[in-house]
Amino acid sequence: MALMATFFLLAGAFVAVLYLCVPWLYGRWSRKALERLAIRRKTVVVTLDDGPGRQLTDVVLQVLEAEGVKAVFFLLGRNIRGNEEIVRRIHAEGHEIGSHSYDHLHAWKVAPWRAVADIRRGRKAIDDALGVERGEYPFRPPYGKLNLVTWVYLLVTRTPIVYWTIDSGDTWSEAASDHGRTGRLCRTRGGGVILIHDFDRKAGERHRFVLGALRSSLNVARELRLSVSTYSQLIRGQT
Repeated sequence: MALMATFFLLAGAFVAVLYLCVPWLYGRWSRKALERLAIRRKTVVVTLDDGPGRQLTDVVLQVLEAEGVKAVFFLLGRNIRGNEEIVRRIHAEGHEIGSHSYDHLHAWKVAPWRAVADIRRGRKAIDDALGVERGEYPFRPPYGKLNLVTWVYLLVTRTPIVYWTIDSGDTWSEAASDHGRTGRLCRTRGGGVILIHDFDRKAGERHRFVLGALRSSLNVARELRLSVSTYSQLIRGQT
């Protein structure tokens, strides 16, 4: 009886390692590889998560247009509803569109089929907004987390999984006031994939922080003559 219990315990531990640790290790490796690539190609990739926001995304687009650069918008499906015109504007202005799922479900905390369904629903929301079918969009995992099922699903569907290497800190619980930190990290590392969030928030200082982090990163890129590109351009060497 004790032997059987031990067997099931070890089997459960093995399954847990496969289910969580394998995609976690993949994420760690992917981030390091992405960072090395961005630094080697002297590139900054600005990525924006959880939008579109009716107020903040509009200002972010104005900043990007003024700087003459393109970014990657990882759209959250539930925020697309009512903001379809913003999605179409992002696309029309030449920015890259990615998916960030529909409901931002944590892949470690929900059933795997729910996580997969959330990925598919998020992509469909983008399709509907753009008036296309089965569009191809890179995917950023909510919270940076995948489980074995979602990881395999994305690999099988040949969906690029995009992490980040520099977090602006605009969603951290502590009061974020040092928006220049993002630019300093770009300067120190010589490039990177920056994570910023463009969903609307009630606190105006958070909006100012986001815009400050964006501008500081672009200023450093200009000073150091780093290219600013989309994720696809980075991967293809078109920086």
